[in-house]
This record gives sequence, structure tokens and C-alpha cells, in this order.
Amino acid sequence: MTVLSNLYKSLNGHFKWADKVYIKSVPDKVPKDSTFIFMRDSTQQLKDFGSNAFRSMEYDLEIQIFYSTKSTLDYDSVELDLMRFLISKGYVVSNVRGRIQDPDTFQDYQTIIVSKTERGI
Repeated sequence: MTVLSNLYKSLNGHFKWADKVYIKSVPDKVPKDSTFIFMRDSTQQLKDFGSNAFRSMEYDLEIQIFYSTKSTLDYDSVELDLMRFLISKGYVVSNVRGRIQDPDTFQDYQTIIVSKTERGI
């Protein structure tokens, strides 16, 4: 199972504030009054070289929280809760890009980049 699939299994249904979790793509007709998590692969990097071989791979994953246009959530609390959960599952939060608004749906969203290293590949 891929690192992205494992993350999806961990997040899907875990947070009560998220109406849905999407992996790799978001359907065209998602309601604007829905708060959801969207995740996709970002980059992969070979690690731990020795004897002309590598022993691990680092995966970067992009996670976005799209907030309902009618949201009353405390965004900071939601994001910190998600980041604490990710860290508890062995992910490293490597970048938080800052909230912006989607120009098409007018939903606020946050992008969080996490890394996970798989050893013994």
C-alpha cells in the first residue's frame, strides 16, 4: 500500500469537522458549504545511500483543508489538531503555506506539506 493510501485510511472519518476526504482528485460538484480534506502526492526522494544503493525513500504529501463558505470552525484549532495527529502517525510537517481563498468557490483553504520516510525499501 502506498504512503498516500495509508494516510487516506488514517484520515478518512477521523475528524468530525471534515465532511469528506478526497485522494488525488476532487469531484466537480462538491458543495461550497462542505468542509473537506484533499490530499495528493508531492515529491519522492531516495535517501540513505551506501554501497551504490539506497535504503529508504522520503515521500512528501500535500494536504489541503477546504473550509465551508459557511464555516464557523476555528481554523487554527482545526489545523493544529490535524498537524498533531499527523505527527503522532510518524509524519513530519515540513511546510504550512498559509490560508488563501479559492477564486472559484470562495472557500478558504490551507495547504500543509508533510513528509514520511519509509525505510528498508
